[in-house]
Amino acid sequence: MNFTEEQQEVIDARGCNVLVSAAAGSGKTAVLVERIIQLITDQNAVDIDHLLVVTFTRAAAAQMKERITQAIEGKLENDPGNVHLQRQETLIHNAQITTIDSFCQYVIRNNFNEIDLDPSYRVADEGEMKLLQKDVMLELLEKEYGLANPDFLFCTEYYSTGNNDKALEDCIMILTLPRAVRTAGIARITSVAAPSIPIYRPL
Repeated sequence: MNFTEEQQEVIDARGCNVLVSAAAGSGKTAVLVERIIQLITDQNAVDIDHLLVVTFTRAAAAQMKERITQAIEGKLENDPGNVHLQRQETLIHNAQITTIDSFCQYVIRNNFNEIDLDPSYRVADEGEMKLLQKDVMLELLEKEYGLANPDFLFCTEYYSTGNNDKALEDCIMILTLPRAVRTAGIARITSVAAPSIPIYRPL
């Protein structure tokens, strides 16, 4: 593959942090694969399992590992006696080419004794998380109603409808979302709010 001058700069950059911003389909994955291949084959080569390559989805991680594997195999075809490449072909199966959450789980599993965590822990599924969120929400609202804080009571009067706190719960849940999603949610809420009433906004 022929790389542009800018792409080649990214591939060749060493000893510094590199931030690449490019549109979808512009070849970021190909550039990253080539950069990794160079890192494990140049004069100061490192083993592939000494690199951490993180993506956002399992599918992207699997695709990345497949492309790196294919690149290593391609180089081995041209240099079948290269012991270092043979080693990389073996190590690729244990390399940390994974998602952020999977890598965090890897760190926890290998250090549970340092953080005093039961090694039999597991990650809750989406249904369990929703039940836990509901329980915490009910506990929070009961506590605040009991304290009768004026600011909280004002908030409930403003966002709740009748005896139903569903709208208020939705507003609170928005505050737990990523910033971009949260901003959109706040915009949706404030767009239907009466302009004469002050609106609570997250800091």
